[in-house]
Amino acid sequence: MRVTDASTLRRRALLVVVGAGVLLQACTTLSPGQGVVATSVPGPTSASSGSGQFANTVVFGSTGEPLSLNPLLDDSANSRNVWELIFEGLVRPDPAVGTPAPWLADSWTSSPDGLTWQFHIRPNVRWSDGRPFTADDVKFTFQTVLDPKTKTPFRTRFDNVAAYDAPNPETFQVTLKGPDCPFLSTTMLVGILPKHLLQGTADINTDEFNSVRPVGTGPYMFKEWRRGEYLTLVANPTHWRGKPKIDQWIRRVVLNDNVRDQQLKTGEIDYSSIAPTSIADLTAEQHLRLASVSSPTSIIYIAYNLDRPLFQDKRVRQALSHGVDRQGILDSVLFGEGDLVDSAIPFQSWARSDNVPTFRFDLDKARKLLTEAGWTAGPDGILQKNDSRFAFSLSIQAGDQRRLGVATIAQDAWRKLGLQVQIEQLEAAALTAKYLQAHDFDAVIGGGLGFTIDPDQTRFWSAREYPSGANFVHYVNPTVDKLLDEARTVPGCDPAARKVLYQQFQQLVAEDQPWTFLYSARNPVIINKRVQNAAPSPWIGAGPYMTWGINDWTLAR
Repeated sequence: MRVTDASTLRRRALLVVVGAGVLLQACTTLSPGQGVVATSVPGPTSASSGSGQFANTVVFGSTGEPLSLNPLLDDSANSRNVWELIFEGLVRPDPAVGTPAPWLADSWTSSPDGLTWQFHIRPNVRWSDGRPFTADDVKFTFQTVLDPKTKTPFRTRFDNVAAYDAPNPETFQVTLKGPDCPFLSTTMLVGILPKHLLQGTADINTDEFNSVRPVGTGPYMFKEWRRGEYLTLVANPTHWRGKPKIDQWIRRVVLNDNVRDQQLKTGEIDYSSIAPTSIADLTAEQHLRLASVSSPTSIIYIAYNLDRPLFQDKRVRQALSHGVDRQGILDSVLFGEGDLVDSAIPFQSWARSDNVPTFRFDLDKARKLLTEAGWTAGPDGILQKNDSRFAFSLSIQAGDQRRLGVATIAQDAWRKLGLQVQIEQLEAAALTAKYLQAHDFDAVIGGGLGFTIDPDQTRFWSAREYPSGANFVHYVNPTVDKLLDEARTVPGCDPAARKVLYQQFQQLVAEDQPWTFLYSARNPVIINKRVQNAAPSPWIGAGPYMTWGINDWTLAR
């Protein structure tokens, strides 16, 4: 018997069990692509029938829940890897090199001064409920982002927009206040919302559209979401690129690395990001293959809440960075599947500077900096200053063995410096809410998803990006703000002139150490060989960067 056949049988058995559990408990589902509540509960069971409506099903294993299915409200990986299948932007990154490529706009033009842009809407695109997609939808999306009532992390991407309009259904026009070099790679990547469904909403932040009624132009449509278990999408038969060959996509929540590995082996899930420690074990399975990609768009770091008095002295932050054995982390936790980084700009970028302050593992230097900052050992060996102990929590996502390994190595080294560190493990949604939304954290191990081929990092470091943007540590450096603004508005977007500014920016951020920069991750993905034509991209979409080409996926029989 072929391994893929056995995997199919195991998958069918699993989905029948899950479906039975669903039938025992009432659950609300939606007719695909419609905002209509249905009473039937097919759940994942229809994928198991082999001859039913959804015979071709792919299951993705993920470690957490989405916060929102609305592409304007949350950009975390757990949300993005769902909504990027439902919603699309006028532009998207080229999956090979990351440069801006036409999508819902099939072309665009700009004025000689770079201030006026015209986007030509791709013809014959429809929302999944059958309504035509027009430039009015783009205009509505811009209005929604710029509405102060909308809780979006993307608003500062629109700071340079002076005016916008839809002069006709096929044309969208944007006028900028000044030259904006990353405009196509930031502002125009935003997912477009349907005006006809949301223009009358009382509150877009709480509308049911965000969780049970999303309608997009993308290759897949919402079916159902059983929180804590799975979320199901079905193929959009009217997608402008044609109906995907995979009928149904299921996102299954797997909170533990060991459970995920076992489900990859049994065929209960088809693909997932994995820990490097699992590579040898999983690639020994004949029905599984490894697709590893080095990501220039994700930097792993320890971020410090700069509103906490403990972290407001940069000598303390520099000492913390000297106290982390980053090479040891690469060797023992990632088994070499990563690259050390010292800069805020990914090493693959043309604007990267190698002439930045570095903070190699050196406990003696760390002790010296802490002493200079006024910290001395207390009776129990823990550092103290002005009757305050050097004690804090380091938050990580529960079930993520890689980040637990990073946290443990940092905790052990920091203990030798006289620091009392508690590792706090939280489920993905709770962790995201804690540091990105409430800003109620001490330190957190995070991943900088959101970097693009353009080196602009305004969304991470500009003071304007707090509290609603990605500057969740509340980093404030007016010189950095000035450099970022100048670099993104260089006349003609001359790369040489921009690089000079970005090199100065990198120097300042490295000196300030608001993050301890750890490594650029190589993202190992395990894929069941029955899934054909699936390949990761380092530039496009959420980890594991897989579904950019899902229209072309097929299943081997």
